[in-house]
Amino acid sequence: MKDNNTNIESLKAEIEALKQQLYESNSIVDAIKQGDVDALVVNTNGTPQLYSLETADYTFRLLIEKFAQGALSISRNGLVLYCNDFFSKLIGIPAEKIIGSYLYEYFNSQDNFVPIIEALKYGITTHEIVFKTETYRKTFPAYISVTDLEPAVQGIGIIITDLTEKKKHEDALIQHQKDLEEKIHELNKTNDNLEEFIHVISHDLKEPLRKIVMYNGRIDGSYLSETDAKSMSVMKAAALRLNSLVDDLVSYSSHTAQEERTDVNLVDIIREVSEDLEIIMSDKKAVIKIGKLPTLKASRVQMRQLFSNLISNAIKYSKKDNFPVIEISQIDNFESEITNLSDQFIKIQIKDNGIGMEQNHLLKIFTIFQRLHAKNEYSGNGIGLAICKKIMENHSGNITVESKLNEGTIFNLYFPIL
Repeated sequence: MKDNNTNIESLKAEIEALKQQLYESNSIVDAIKQGDVDALVVNTNGTPQLYSLETADYTFRLLIEKFAQGALSISRNGLVLYCNDFFSKLIGIPAEKIIGSYLYEYFNSQDNFVPIIEALKYGITTHEIVFKTETYRKTFPAYISVTDLEPAVQGIGIIITDLTEKKKHEDALIQHQKDLEEKIHELNKTNDNLEEFIHVISHDLKEPLRKIVMYNGRIDGSYLSETDAKSMSVMKAAALRLNSLVDDLVSYSSHTAQEERTDVNLVDIIREVSEDLEIIMSDKKAVIKIGKLPTLKASRVQMRQLFSNLISNAIKYSKKDNFPVIEISQIDNFESEITNLSDQFIKIQIKDNGIGMEQNHLLKIFTIFQRLHAKNEYSGNGIGLAICKKIMENHSGNITVESKLNEGTIFNLYFPIL
């Protein structure tokens, strides 16, 4: 009987102990839920172990404090419950003074606060706001992101991104755009002046020249002394050269403009040029060998001018004891100093058997008014190849030259594949 009473007392004591443990466990869980204790109690193999949540909380707080953005929590009426150091530095006020104040106090316009909170109802969470600051800047633009933390927590989360540098870049870009527009306006004005100048050259200047040549031809040389006749001849030649120079200048200037691009068959172009140059080709007994040539998207007028200049040059600078032979063809799988150039460009080669050039002259020939020979040796004004270069630039292409003295010259034309 005594043993039974002892067992009952023992069981009662054990029950009380279990109740106490259950009460303590529930108290700890409630405390964790309420945020009073940052810990967990876990029973492992019958041994209770305490795991503190302090480290996790510290990591989270450290992350917020190290943000390169302002972070705050506020009540719905704007009362600041928390702010990190970054926001404190943006505003220029210690965090302890910001906490307990109202967020809209730091807005440049306090009227913006209510619309921001109201916008949450419609899912609009991002805005641009200008903040006041106690720093040297006085104000700064910011991107503000708003998150409603309810029902988990009664409050609103705010993330603030300083847009000062972004605005500086935007302002610099706008100013650059304005400067560019001014430059374009100046360029257009210059082009207009150039067109007027071309008109003066092509009309007002050529008309007096035409009269000089015309009336010079009407003078009866039989009444002139030998000296006077020679002077008249020199004057006429000079007027003709000036007239030719004016024509070349107008031609050079006109090729700065972009003309309509159409499908141009280069074989047809070369045949047309050959017909134009029929007399000089016949006199020089020149031969043009046409190989495989493509159809290009180009200006037909400029292509005729390009090949006319190159073929005329090949005939003009031919050897006296050889008939000019000009070979024109497309070069496939060509090698180039520029990687993958053959995949991006079509190469056309114009090869002649003329007098050629010295290597130190190759860089000069595309310069306007550049001549390699005296006027009494070969005619021309040194503009033809400059026009060729301009035409290739108009077509986003390039022209190069290879030559050996007394062996001939090769012009390479590179047209982009469109």
